[in-house]
Amino acid sequence: MMKILSPIDRFEEVGLLIDAGADELYGGVVPDSWTHGGVGPNQRTFANAQFSSEDSFAKAVTEAAARGVKFHLTLNAPLYPPTAYDELIELASRAATWGLSSLIVGDLGLILRLKDVGLPLEITLSTMAGALNTHSLDLFRRLGVGRVVLPRHLTLKEMGEMVAYAPELEFEAFVLVGKCPNEESYCTFQHTSPQKRWPCEIPYRLYDEGGKELDKDHPFVHWNEGWNEADRRKGCGICAIGRLAEIGVKIVKLVGRGGPTKGKVANIKLVKGFVDSPERSDGKQAYLERFGCECSPHACYFPELWE
Repeated sequence: MMKILSPIDRFEEVGLLIDAGADELYGGVVPDSWTHGGVGPNQRTFANAQFSSEDSFAKAVTEAAARGVKFHLTLNAPLYPPTAYDELIELASRAATWGLSSLIVGDLGLILRLKDVGLPLEITLSTMAGALNTHSLDLFRRLGVGRVVLPRHLTLKEMGEMVAYAPELEFEAFVLVGKCPNEESYCTFQHTSPQKRWPCEIPYRLYDEGGKELDKDHPFVHWNEGWNEADRRKGCGICAIGRLAEIGVKIVKLVGRGGPTKGKVANIKLVKGFVDSPERSDGKQAYLERFGCECSPHACYFPELWE
């Protein structure tokens, strides 16, 4: 049976998310001793997407462990200054004593340091590392990575090839909310807006390599303009859950750190309905009932499923 991995931001959510059907949890916290100013310890930059303190985080990890639920700490910024590594490793060491299961990491330098330190924690490779092919899997499994979050832009066929290539690894795939129009590991946009409106949601013009603006009929222009009509916050891949199970993906991951608890619970229940019954074919209707709008190929994690 596939497992559901849910985001979490507050101790009070632990029981609610597990009772809704979450098999595993992931979240982030700013270490109490953090001294690196504008550089965050993970890929979320706003306060409500972090636990409020290490104490609150420790309580959540301990409670999840007591209920037999894995908890993953996000240390998934794409790059850290080397001076931050010691503080991150110290945080991970403390969290290991609370019952933490895994670290989600994207910075190669941090992965190398963690390998040298030898903490009793699994390393999950973040999408920020850009594991887009089997050659990357060769590298990261040699460095001790035991689990991989498959990048959002891989097709089902490509995911299947990667899973078959490295059957000793566990693989996660995103299936709900937060779809990004860009390849995350190569995107340099900063997600710091207080209004939480990201740069990729702002209409922009496209130019060819010679500096000439693309014609309005160019397919890239049509695709780009389609994002103005789709809501990336309502990204969805529930129709592919059955196929993901067939190709060997073990964990379906939900985005949503910083989102309301009610939304997290509703998302878990939606996904659980398809994990428990992967043969279901009413994904579009279920999407409409959950989000109150029609799904679209732009918001779909697996647009190859569209005619």
